[in-house]
Amino acid sequence: MIIKRGVKIQLLVFAVITALTMAYTLVNIIGIGQGVLDLRYRVYVDLADSGGIFTNAEVTYRGVTVGRVGPLRLTKNGVRVELRIDRSKKVPANNVQAYVLNRSGVGEQYVDLRPAGNGPSLKDGSVIPVSQTHLPVQTYELLHNVDALVRTVNPQDLGTVIDELDRGLSGTGPDLQSLLDSNKRILEALNATYPETIQLLNNGRTVLDTQVDEGPTFRQFSHDLASLTSELKHDDGTVRSVLNTAPGTLDQADDLFDRIEPTLPTLLANGSVIGQVLTSRSTQLRQMLVTYPLIVGSAFTVAPGDGTVHFGLELNVNAPPVCTKGYENTRVRYPQDTRPASVNPKASCKLPKNSTTAVRGSRNAPPAAPYPKLPAGATAGAGFPYERSYSSGSSSSSSSDVAKQASARQSPGASNGAQSASQLQTLFVSGYDPRTRVYVGPDGKQYRLGKVSQLTGDASWQTLLLSPIVG
Repeated sequence: MIIKRGVKIQLLVFAVITALTMAYTLVNIIGIGQGVLDLRYRVYVDLADSGGIFTNAEVTYRGVTVGRVGPLRLTKNGVRVELRIDRSKKVPANNVQAYVLNRSGVGEQYVDLRPAGNGPSLKDGSVIPVSQTHLPVQTYELLHNVDALVRTVNPQDLGTVIDELDRGLSGTGPDLQSLLDSNKRILEALNATYPETIQLLNNGRTVLDTQVDEGPTFRQFSHDLASLTSELKHDDGTVRSVLNTAPGTLDQADDLFDRIEPTLPTLLANGSVIGQVLTSRSTQLRQMLVTYPLIVGSAFTVAPGDGTVHFGLELNVNAPPVCTKGYENTRVRYPQDTRPASVNPKASCKLPKNSTTAVRGSRNAPPAAPYPKLPAGATAGAGFPYERSYSSGSSSSSSSDVAKQASARQSPGASNGAQSASQLQTLFVSGYDPRTRVYVGPDGKQYRLGKVSQLTGDASWQTLLLSPIVG
């Protein structure tokens, strides 16, 4: 039989693949030839008990297979297990822990290496002591504990529980199915909103961190709130009295504001003039406020309260010298001369202010600062003349009611209809401009406050106070 060349090539390839597969199996799985080739380094683990581990079991690090378990040898204190780890796999030796675990319920054990952190790697001949090893719970021990637990349960009581569960759950199959379906829909909705949920949790952490940072402030606020409520509870009677009397007080205040409404705008407008004067004399007012307390304080040194009166005498004759320039035409008058004499209104000190003599007189007084300008419309609230009737009764009363109240006050014995509303007082509120000193009278004509005035004459200061009210 002649074998074709193509078949020979296929058989040769198949033989090579078979040889390589068997070599890999013998070396990496069975372990034959590893000692000769020296492909792995050895690490030893001391165990108090084998825990079911066996030769050729897997050795893992972070869930990745890094080697196989070698032979197991008995020692005086337990079992020494040889771990054969690939030289290309580096396992940190920093407090490394060796766990013997079960891969499944069948009991296929393996060794898992868990170092505490990065650091120097395990070397050939490294030993992991018993204190750094962990064994799984033995099957016989688990069964023994389960048996002990079952023995503690009374069979009659267990039968009662099962019967009650049967009564409670009997016929609830559809309801349980609906509950499970609802839970499934809830889980699907939560899964659909997973990114939003994660973002909400992250933002919630920010809020919670802020609340932790502001914890002292919240505690202080709670403490202050507790103090406030305690005071309110202590003064409960006073608070109730204030709440009971507040409505009547507000009514009286409303009536008061209603009565001063015609004159208050004008008074405030006139107050702006006073403010201008005070502002322009701020330097002089400051000097007076500084000097006046010293003068008052020194006055108490005259009579300190010890039963005596103290005086001081200082001879400052001609220090500084008196001013004579400007008084050349004024006759010197001595104190002994008590005869009537006319005053020279043109006499005043003509020396400059920085002279060393006693410079006095109104012309040498510090000048006033420029008057501050009022904003546009500052005095517009005073309004123009209008007529208003009022009485001591409520502001919401009608004209006839006001007339009756005024008549009752003037003539108590008269009937309510005997008096008319013409006996009521009448107010004329007029606008006043402090910049031009012009106001409007009740006759509709304009008047100016000052020395020369159409209405007031020289009594301008009286009119300034009484001008809003013209009977």
